[in-house]
Amino acid sequence: MNSKLLAALNLLALACVLTVNTLAIVLPINGMGTGELSDLYPSLFTPAGFTFSIWSVIYFLLIGFVIVQSRILSKPYFTELSLWFLLSSLANISWILAWHYLFIYASVLIMLILLFSLTRIFLLLHSFDLNTWKEKIFIKLTFIFYLSWICVATIANISALLVSLSWDGGFLSPVMWTITMITIASVLGTYISGRFREPAFLIVLIWALFGIYSKWNGAENNSIAITALLELSLLFVLFFVFRFGLKKKTV
Repeated sequence: MNSKLLAALNLLALACVLTVNTLAIVLPINGMGTGELSDLYPSLFTPAGFTFSIWSVIYFLLIGFVIVQSRILSKPYFTELSLWFLLSSLANISWILAWHYLFIYASVLIMLILLFSLTRIFLLLHSFDLNTWKEKIFIKLTFIFYLSWICVATIANISALLVSLSWDGGFLSPVMWTITMITIASVLGTYISGRFREPAFLIVLIWALFGIYSKWNGAENNSIAITALLELSLLFVLFFVFRFGLKKKTV
C-alpha cells in the first residue's frame, strides 16, 4: 500500500479517536459520564480517577507520532506499523462505544483486540533500531506507554466484567483477588521490561499502581494500598536497574 496514503489514514484514524473520546466526555455518549460508568462496576482494581490523566500523555505522544511519521515513510516497518495502528484505532473507538452503551462482554473482546494490535506494534518496533530522538520518543516511547496502559486497562476491564456478573471471587475474597491481579500486573511488567530491555514500560505501570494506592490508602481496603505501594516501590527500583544496568536485547 502507498506510504503516503497510509500516513493520511493514520492521521484520519487518530482524528476519529480523539473526536470520539472527546464526545464521550463532552456529550457524554449515551448520557453517561466516565465516573458514572465506573460506579456501575465498582472493581477494587480500578485506580483513582486522576490516574486516567495518563490518556492525555498517550494522546499527546500519538499526535507526535502522526507528525513524525513523515520521516519514516521509507522505513521497512512503516506499512505494517500503520496497519496495526489503524486496527488499534478502530478498536479504541469501538471500545468507547461498547463501554458507554454497556456492552460489557463486547468491551472485553474489543480491549483484547486493542491489546493484541499494540503488542504487535511493540514487537515490530523492537526488531528495528530507531536512531533519532524524535523516533525514540514519538514512535517507540508512544507505543510502549500505550501498550503498558492497555495491559492495565485490560485487567480492569475484565474485573469490571466479573463485577457485572456478581462474581464473589470464588475461593479468594475480592481483596485477595485484587492483590493477586496487582501482583500479576507487576510480574508481567517486570518480564516485558527485562526481556525486551524496555524500562519505560514500567513508568506507566508504576503510575497505575500509585493510583490504586491513592484510592485505598487509609480506606477499608488498606491491604490493597500496602500491596500497591510495595509493588510500585519494587518496580521503581527495577526501572533504574533495567535503565542503567542492562543493555537492550534484540530478538
